[in-house]
Amino acid sequence: MRKILATLLLFSFINLNVSAVEFDTSIDETIRKDYILESSETDLPALPNAIPTVSNDIPLKTDVCATGKTYILKNGTKITLSSQNTITNYTRTGTKVSFVSQNNVYTKDGSLITAGTLFKGTVTDSHPPQITGNGGLIELRIDEIYYNGVMSPLTTTISRANSQKVFLSNIKGERKYWKNTANLTKPAQKVYKATREMTGTMAVIPVVNIVSFVPVVAGLAFFAINATVAPIISVFKKGESISLPAGTKFEIKIDGNTEIRG
Repeated sequence: MRKILATLLLFSFINLNVSAVEFDTSIDETIRKDYILESSETDLPALPNAIPTVSNDIPLKTDVCATGKTYILKNGTKITLSSQNTITNYTRTGTKVSFVSQNNVYTKDGSLITAGTLFKGTVTDSHPPQITGNGGLIELRIDEIYYNGVMSPLTTTISRANSQKVFLSNIKGERKYWKNTANLTKPAQKVYKATREMTGTMAVIPVVNIVSFVPVVAGLAFFAINATVAPIISVFKKGESISLPAGTKFEIKIDGNTEIRG
């Protein structure tokens, strides 16, 4: 009896597993039909077969200077500039200074560079007034133009500063050696003039007129000593100082046909 029952239980267990397998298979088939679309029925694009490559034909971004138009400023072109900084003979060498143009300028092809264009330069040398009557010095080099925001180098000569002629772009304070010497002799000249007048007065007075020559001789002696010493003292006197405030007008001349960009 026990063997029969065991056989029946074993048989039932086997049939149950087979049904489960069949059930699982049917569910799988249902899901496959409902949710897995055939490739011919889907709207999704096919996946790429390979990683896309980056094209080398994309143009690189370049500086505007390299692609801008070029113009030619003719040799000898004169431009009036107004300084934006105060410049003195105490300004240190290497200091950058700025200017704006005061007049319209035409390039070789007829293009217009309008007034208000920015120029820049450098103080290349300077010194304050020195002994021996030597004046102060400002040496400027205006060597950059910013046309449409693009910088181009220039070679220029400064021909005038504050309407005064300038040579070799050197703005010099007046050398005052001889002027200082003359100023030192002025007191002796006054003394001599006074003693001469005194001699004239004494000459018309009886008895006193005998010594009337003494004042003028003394005055001449003083003048002679002063005239001898004054040149020596002038060696230790300094020349004129220079100060060019903002707004000072400069005239520059373009040296050689010059290419600018903008």
